[in-house]
Amino acid sequence: MEQLKGERPWPATGGSSTRSSTQPTKPASWPCLDSSLASRALALSAAGGHHLLLVGPPGCGKTRLAHQLPRLLPALSRKEALSITRIHSVAGQLHGIDQLQQQRPFRSPHHSCSAAALLGGGRSPRPGEVSLAHGGVLFFDELAEFPRAVLDQLRQPLEDGAVQISRSQQSTVFPALVTLVPATNPCPCGWHGDRDHGCRCSISQRQRYWQRLSSPLLDRLDLQLRLERRSAKEVAAVLKQPSPTQAAASWCTPAQIERARQRMQRRNPGGDSNGRLSAAALRQTGAIEAAALELWEQLINQRGLSTRSSLQLLRVARIIADLNEQASVDRNAVAEASCFRCTDLLKQPGAQ
Repeated sequence: MEQLKGERPWPATGGSSTRSSTQPTKPASWPCLDSSLASRALALSAAGGHHLLLVGPPGCGKTRLAHQLPRLLPALSRKEALSITRIHSVAGQLHGIDQLQQQRPFRSPHHSCSAAALLGGGRSPRPGEVSLAHGGVLFFDELAEFPRAVLDQLRQPLEDGAVQISRSQQSTVFPALVTLVPATNPCPCGWHGDRDHGCRCSISQRQRYWQRLSSPLLDRLDLQLRLERRSAKEVAAVLKQPSPTQAAASWCTPAQIERARQRMQRRNPGGDSNGRLSAAALRQTGAIEAAALELWEQLINQRGLSTRSSLQLLRVARIIADLNEQASVDRNAVAEASCFRCTDLLKQPGAQ
């Protein structure tokens, strides 16, 4: 308990000493990013702290992409490592480990999990999956298979970065600052929009499928990416040349992501990420050009974006400008940010 309170150093195990400095721990390795839209989405999520929705047919790589994200997130500071270790200790998941957690968590609960398992609970409250993912990634595979009532309870924790569990005798608050990465098929059969497989679902079936997900929840997912399966030629090209080429987007490199993150933290009040930037702070520090705001207004009207979605579009445009090392947000940044709003188009009746 003294170690969890920070009053006593953690003992060495396995012949190696624990870290006693405040230097952050580094990820074991960096994922290999290319110039594809998927890699750019990962870079945006890692740099700006944005939630990322992955939509695509079976076998397009949604799970693989989600597993790469923790390795792009910033290294754990000692304070973060202590906080994560405390949460896992309270949950009874350290299993005899007597040193600080070194890697950011990656949690992937099954779609059959209950609200208590997801958010935490019990007579003596314990943290749930969302708190166990604090400081890391919370991955939901087959998002539409989760009960809607369970998913909707995530809305407040995503906003506040914490879960409050109230009982008659006590009230407990667990931290829950996560990067949410849900994945889902575009329709019940999974093949809507695929170039090789025909979709067997009717328009009404696709609409009912998307109605399982509430608009307030989708509004909180800043990045929404539609994925396609790679062709045989594209897969063969990857096997022949697995490393990124010189044509890869420059801001998909770990160094560029880190520079964008540092630039963002220096500019934003309190060092907040762009994903958690308030509307007032975005207005004061966003440096959004008039032409970019004009295009933004057009996109709001064309797609019928809510107030929350429209602000998230600007937050994503701001981190795109940071990755491009631009002081202000121009029209190109807003246009590119609009590419990461696929559900606005998928939910339309005649969407292809």
